Amino acid sequence: MFKALSYTTFITGLLFSSTLFAADNNMVIAGSTSVSTLLEPFIEEYNQATKPSIDLQSIGSSAGITMLENNIVSLAISSRQLTPKEKLSLSSNLIAYDAIAIITHPDNPINNLSADNIWKIYHGDITNWKQVGGEDKEIAVITREIASGSRFSFEKHLKLTKEINSFTVSDISKKAIVVNGTSMVKSIVARNPHAIGYVSAGSIGDLAQLQVVKINGLSPSTESISDKKYPLSRPFLFVYKNEDLSSNSQKFIDYINSKQSISKIKSLGYVKE
Repeated sequence: MFKALSYTTFITGLLFSSTLFAADNNMVIAGSTSVSTLLEPFIEEYNQATKPSIDLQSIGSSAGITMLENNIVSLAISSRQLTPKEKLSLSSNLIAYDAIAIITHPDNPINNLSADNIWKIYHGDITNWKQVGGEDKEIAVITREIASGSRFSFEKHLKLTKEINSFTVSDISKKAIVVNGTSMVKSIVARNPHAIGYVSAGSIGDLAQLQVVKINGLSPSTESISDKKYPLSRPFLFVYKNEDLSSNSQKFIDYINSKQSISKIKSLGYVKE
């Protein structure tokens, strides 16, 4: 109840403050923090040569989609697939494929976990690193806020959901620490030798501070994502209303889908077919 209320309050605040997003003539893109990390350098370059400029709001996939549905923004970004209900009124355009990387502290001796063990850790069945061959230390489980596209994809791929009164809800342990944003997950795991978290593979950054854990012996490499072998791959999407894509939005999508941008996206470690 607390999480549902918090998310509702958050969205209500966004809708109430819609005038802030429309304060000037800039185009606003809102949504996934993971996709924002990818798009930031492109938008900086785009804004130097193009008007109107683009303002990027990193607020989570579901929050961005809600703002799109309420006509606050004309373009949203998502790090998860659209739900069947959302597909009734929304369309999407692929930016690239990414993967969700499982991260731990570099001092943690565990560098490979089965998908089943990750499920058990996040479900609350495995609570100590010694249960998977590590030290006798309690696991600090880090997860994202309920509006996060990364959390949606993580739970969907690992089947960490359950049905209650015909609604699909999270089945992650109530003891998990919920944080907002990719940077917060990375910051906590980098400081806590006993923590585990998940982030966009493309946003990991300095591996001196983080360790990427293999899943069933596989790293989130471009090869394993392209071959569809890595179990936690997901799409990055532009999202817009059906048959209602503005010319400014189309112009930016075309820029991201240009040969030059695609080459840069691939160089950053993302997959673009």
